[in-house]
Amino acid sequence: MKPRILIAEDNDSIAVALETLLRRQGLATERVDDGVKAMNSVLATPPDLLVLDLKLPGLHGIELLRKLRQDLRHQDLPVIVITGIYKGDKYARAAKALGASAYLEKPFRAAALLDEVHRALKTAAPTAETIDRHLVRAFLARFSGELQLSDGRSERSVYFLDGAPVALVPGFRYGDFGQYLRSRQLLSDAEYAYYSGPGQSRCEAVVHMGCLDYPEMVQAKLDYLSGELLQGFARGPMTATEKPCAAFEAAQPVTINLPQLLYQGYLKHPTHPACQALLQNHLNRYAATGANYHRFINFLSLPAPDKHLLKRFDGNRQLMECLEMKTAHLPLAQTLHALGMLALSEQPAAAQPQPDFPQRTQFNAIEEDANTPPAEPLESFSDLVETAAEAPLVPEASPLPAGGGDQGESAEIRRVFQGLKGKNYYEIFGMNQAKFSFEMLKERYFAFTRQFGPDTMMRLSGVDGRLVEDILATVSTAYNTLSDVVKKERYDELLGSDRIGLGQKGDERFQAQVQAQSGKVFIEMEEWDNAEKALQDACNIAPGNGDYLAHLAWAIYRNPKNAASRAVLEKSRQLLNSALTLERTGKGFAFKGWMLLEAGQDNLAEAEFSKALKLDARLSMARKGLRLLQEKREQQKKGLFRRIFS
Repeated sequence: MKPRILIAEDNDSIAVALETLLRRQGLATERVDDGVKAMNSVLATPPDLLVLDLKLPGLHGIELLRKLRQDLRHQDLPVIVITGIYKGDKYARAAKALGASAYLEKPFRAAALLDEVHRALKTAAPTAETIDRHLVRAFLARFSGELQLSDGRSERSVYFLDGAPVALVPGFRYGDFGQYLRSRQLLSDAEYAYYSGPGQSRCEAVVHMGCLDYPEMVQAKLDYLSGELLQGFARGPMTATEKPCAAFEAAQPVTINLPQLLYQGYLKHPTHPACQALLQNHLNRYAATGANYHRFINFLSLPAPDKHLLKRFDGNRQLMECLEMKTAHLPLAQTLHALGMLALSEQPAAAQPQPDFPQRTQFNAIEEDANTPPAEPLESFSDLVETAAEAPLVPEASPLPAGGGDQGESAEIRRVFQGLKGKNYYEIFGMNQAKFSFEMLKERYFAFTRQFGPDTMMRLSGVDGRLVEDILATVSTAYNTLSDVVKKERYDELLGSDRIGLGQKGDERFQAQVQAQSGKVFIEMEEWDNAEKALQDACNIAPGNGDYLAHLAWAIYRNPKNAASRAVLEKSRQLLNSALTLERTGKGFAFKGWMLLEAGQDNLAEAEFSKALKLDARLSMARKGLRLLQEKREQQKKGLFRRIFS
């Protein structure tokens, strides 16, 4: 991948000349004409080098440089300052004190700039970053070649074609595609031995052997690659070494959908450092659709709540207001931010105009019903909360020291960890059901994340590191539940009937109940992605619960995105059979009946519906299935009579 240089220069003729000069050297360039745009570009996709004019509109170059050096992620970004106004040694010394790599006064010779560019790129050490950063950078640069990732203990290679990942060797969880298939019982040991033999470890081998047909193999390969890259989101920072190669102009292979992969990765890991950085650094910035919005928006498949969220990025609301203080919306916001689809600024800004290419439709747009009256704003109860009587979120203590592993810090971590035991989700944040407000919830959640943020996590290891992970996991689970209207309602119902505190016996069962009930509500709402996620969480906590597993199988089966994958549909049927082995439930038999009915196995479906009604005579789902079977048979009889008498 070519080194990428960001040119921040408001003089268009100078910017064009710089861009032409650098591109002739085989370097990739991007240019912006004000300081705010430069800051947003660096935050969205960090360049390899910044060429910075000091007198920029929006945000002065010196202020931009100061902000970059205050951010740990950008302290080592090489910056070449160019200026025609601030001349003299005192200005050069001041800029270099802020971390400028070089200081050039206009007019300067092209050779002088190129010398500084090559010197800066050569001395810039590879930066360890999380996998999402590497994927985004390769995607936006349309990189083709091999990207070697190393965490200091192991190495992996991701192969890209025109910015899209096409292979990963070895995987994060499975060594290769064959191991993945074998784990799902799609390959036998003998078949895997052939697959992994000399010259045979190609995806087509599973088609040769008749294990999968070609479309199934392609879908399974995409599922494998997506799943492995998602596993990488749970790993720590890695350095990347690029080995570019030329891409074939006409090559258009079927590849994974990287924007959707990022979205799923942040959904699966809501406490990911990138999400936390967005929360901590940008909540008070105004959010508008960015330069890449129209380019990538149709690659995302979003649930209805996130579709509604897109309309709020109009440049007139701060990010905090757009998210409505719900961490459930954070993964989408971070995905848009990472891909340059979301512009964040200190002042209100215009949203991205209509695309400069023909766009027939936007798949995530929500049509407004003209007959639907506008929703009335929710009443706020924050003015009724008696703040003086509330317990503090975290007991008063001095800030954690900058160093790591000392006794004071360890004692503070253990004190907070012990303080969470025996508390329900409200008590964690010093509230109760009667004295609750979203504003207070957000404020106290951020207090936790500030005290135990990514910097703390990075410098801790051993027991202290694991305790901080447990603290953040507990706090995030509580926050995610209370900030989601559906989950909070289910939690309140459970809390009223069975008060089980965190850290006490039965807590895991309680959390599983919350997730399972949320998943069942999402099934009723036909929010299939959310249903899958909530029910998978419930099954992870309580793997022996047949009812949870049956509902998860049904959510997977009914999710439209899985309709074209025979492998995934077969997986859902296997899950349902396992669920009924664990627990015979009316809903489970009804689900199985509908799967058989849609497969054309009417007699078997009738038997399953009958089993369901024996367990629950009021089960409407089973009654509807039997009624449909009866109508189908009557139609078949009428058709037979017509054929006989005609």
